[in-house]
Amino acid sequence: MYSLLAVGLMNSIMFPVIFTLAVTGLGRHTEDASGLLSASIVGGAIIPLFFGLIADSTLGGGGVQALRWAFVLPVLCYAYIAWYGMKGYRPAAITGV
Repeated sequence: MYSLLAVGLMNSIMFPVIFTLAVTGLGRHTEDASGLLSASIVGGAIIPLFFGLIADSTLGGGGVQALRWAFVLPVLCYAYIAWYGMKGYRPAAITGV
């Protein structure tokens, strides 16, 4: 029960941190990036749909097994967010331009 509450708490602080990391140092492109990042929130509506589709499928024998496979999707999403928070937000070095 406490784990579920902790996930909700962590999700509530995640967007402001990701937003800040994403728009830092963009200069004149900050407004454009801000708009794109705000529009990308739609992923929060699409991922649960895919989760439900996987959980309702017969993948892995259906039932509880399919529900277990469905939890791979949020794990992948959180892994990407962890990568972005540690390394992905840094701009690539521009060479030869």
